[in-house]
Amino acid sequence: MTARPVHLPRWPAGRLCLIDLIPQNLGAPFHGAPIILSHREGFFEAGSSMTWISDWSQRCGCLEETLDDAGQPHLTVNDSLFRGLMPSGRAAPLIFAGYHMHFLRRLLGGPHDHPPYDLCLYTGIRHFCPWISDFGLQLAALELVPENIHLMTRAGPSARQACAETLLDFLLKKAPANQLVALSGVRVPPPPDEEPLAGMPGWRCMTSRFVFTAD
Repeated sequence: MTARPVHLPRWPAGRLCLIDLIPQNLGAPFHGAPIILSHREGFFEAGSSMTWISDWSQRCGCLEETLDDAGQPHLTVNDSLFRGLMPSGRAAPLIFAGYHMHFLRRLLGGPHDHPPYDLCLYTGIRHFCPWISDFGLQLAALELVPENIHLMTRAGPSARQACAETLLDFLLKKAPANQLVALSGVRVPPPPDEEPLAGMPGWRCMTSRFVFTAD
């Protein structure tokens, strides 16, 4: 059963953490498989692009098999990797943003109905630019902001990081952050299967337990 809608006020500014998870090796995911978490923090402000307050940080960890709320086994990141993203004693950011936040948040764990809220780049792009809904992270960013091609086609993880930053800035110019968070809870078809973690269980699950409304 879906919970009652949670109303999100308009935030004039706030701290946001942009995240990405990629497997360290190719192949089917499994308990103990190495994974890389990238994240960068900054502040959003209504009507402006992000102001970054940190460089990208990369941490290596592994997947662990745990039980979900229904008692079914599923994979999550190991505790030390999560604590590196959300250290004890430090205020949490207002928003987590990432390409497929339904899936990323399932891997990261934690409640979804209070901060950090989830801002899904894929869902936002699908809403505002439906003609590229079948594009993955990199192709979508290149289609929308081709002038950033020199940043988004570099070797290594920096290309994905630049693509995520590009899509985030694009969306923040389209709508306030609270509306993007509310939109992220809308059920849509899953992202394309060419993304690095598309083979994992839960990739195609787009159901949210929480409904948000926004001014």
